[in-house]
Amino acid sequence: MSGLKTVVRNGFTGGGAATLLLAGLFVAGGDPNGAATLLLAGWLAVVGVALLLAGTRERVVVAGRPVGWPRVAAVGIGTLAVGTGVFGVTRLRSLEVASGPWLLTAAITVFAMGYLSWFARECWTGGRQLDDELFAVG
Repeated sequence: MSGLKTVVRNGFTGGGAATLLLAGLFVAGGDPNGAATLLLAGWLAVVGVALLLAGTRERVVVAGRPVGWPRVAAVGIGTLAVGTGVFGVTRLRSLEVASGPWLLTAAITVFAMGYLSWFARECWTGGRQLDDELFAVG
């Protein structure tokens, strides 16, 4: 495994574990009967499991077919991008339009969604702009 591939896979492992821990903290600290808390924890759990699997397994069997770790990572990162957008838009609705916090939240949401979507596409396609060896499945 190349050095950069090792770094990326270790990042997915750590990021997945941290995201699962965060999901658990939301369930433990929030209203366990609240729909918003359960939705947020569920979203983080899906992202965490996908990233943890991408970081620790070379292939994952889905519906009887092996799927390489880059595609699993793409699903996790894509789910993170969609959730980030939804969360950002809900935060925008609670702020005064065109205020400093509103503009900052809008900029961060757009940047985060764009970057995460781009990286999810890179993982899914096996590296259009990044090195092909980074996404090699052994």
